[in-house]
Amino acid sequence: MFSGKHPQNGKPIPAQQCQIIDSSNFFVVCTMARKQHMRQFLGNSVWSGLSTVSRAGSSLLINKLFAVYYGPNGITLLAHFQNLIALLTTLPNSGINVGLIRHLAQSGPQSQSYRSFFWAGLFLNALTFLIALVGVLLFPSFFLERFGEELLRESSSLSLWLVLGLFVLLLLQLFWLSVLLARQALRPYVWLSLLTSLVSIAVTWWAVGRVEVMTALVLFLTGQSVSGLVGLAVIFQKNLIPGWQLKIPKGVGRELGKFLVMALSTLVGAKLVDFVVRELAIQQFSLHETGLWQSVAKISDSYTMVYVSVLGMVYYPRIAALLPQPQELKEYVRSVLFLLVPVLGMGLLAFGWQRDFFIQLLFDQEFLPARGLMDYQLLGDFLKMSAWVLSYIITVQARVKLYVFTQLASGVVYVALVAWLMPLLGLDGLPMAHAIRYGLYLLFHLFLFRSYFFSS
Repeated sequence: MFSGKHPQNGKPIPAQQCQIIDSSNFFVVCTMARKQHMRQFLGNSVWSGLSTVSRAGSSLLINKLFAVYYGPNGITLLAHFQNLIALLTTLPNSGINVGLIRHLAQSGPQSQSYRSFFWAGLFLNALTFLIALVGVLLFPSFFLERFGEELLRESSSLSLWLVLGLFVLLLLQLFWLSVLLARQALRPYVWLSLLTSLVSIAVTWWAVGRVEVMTALVLFLTGQSVSGLVGLAVIFQKNLIPGWQLKIPKGVGRELGKFLVMALSTLVGAKLVDFVVRELAIQQFSLHETGLWQSVAKISDSYTMVYVSVLGMVYYPRIAALLPQPQELKEYVRSVLFLLVPVLGMGLLAFGWQRDFFIQLLFDQEFLPARGLMDYQLLGDFLKMSAWVLSYIITVQARVKLYVFTQLASGVVYVALVAWLMPLLGLDGLPMAHAIRYGLYLLFHLFLFRSYFFSS
């Protein structure tokens, strides 16, 4: 039951309290602590798995429906529309809400801190969404070129106010999920995610083949948004809505502002970059050929969605809680990384081996020419998902300047690689640029966090 003895007094040290006592003479191997970390990670992953299976399954089925009824052109437009939604919601969800998870997890709903962060987060969600919306409307020819006129025409029949209302509900849903996650209320989190998935599938299933692709996209947004009202009822029932507070304390705004700046770099270095690269591909090739590449990218998005959800629900809150304990944090990060890397490698190899089966299962025979794009995509995904275990540490530590640098530098490198390789290699240049980008990304993070793996 004990993992070692104190090097000075010879007394046994409980495994739960394992730490390096004298780095120059003695190391205590915390095997029991590592097993405990694994049990916590894998146990919480069960709930995460239920949520992510529903979300991934919903995404795959929606992709399948668009692929069968609208072909590669429809897949390209679906990806572009989802990217547009991400451009409008990244600042609230990947910025404000990420900061809320950290701060709401550290105090109860009755505390002043919880109240301040809750209402500040809700207000900043609305403000950042409006800023992003203005940014899109200032450049309609770029952001709405592929579906702008048709989308606006379809929206006008429902009323533009209704579409705006759908976005408000989507923002509320994302906010409620963040609050539940911060309080580790995983069961209602899972059920709310499952409801969103089921409604999205039902609405899309009804729409495809009956309406034009642009109308189907608006209905897809409807399916993603309606659980915002249900989430409000859940949060109210769990007594997670604190007393009203209008004024935002400067300290609270400053803390959430750090995460907002980091999300801004994600918006530019990831979401906007993806939009630009897809637009370049459409201009270089066509909607059809771009759809072949997007089918590979969407398969990648489906399993990385599962992976990110597990990290977000289990890994991120845990490393946030371990911030005051640096040695425990290092031990936990090592344990998780050493668990995930071989699992990721074997899983992606098996996926690549059966690529034809998965392409036909998830899309259609019309997409089989995309099989040749899979190798570099899988390699890039392995490098990316391995690096994310380390990059999350930067986020939870709120190292704003470093995070902004990595996101923007990664995005610039990717666009440069695409601009160089796409004219030379055609569609093959797109996944190759993806692999090179994340190879460099992983090397940077391994160097940055080398102390987590090597003793000084």
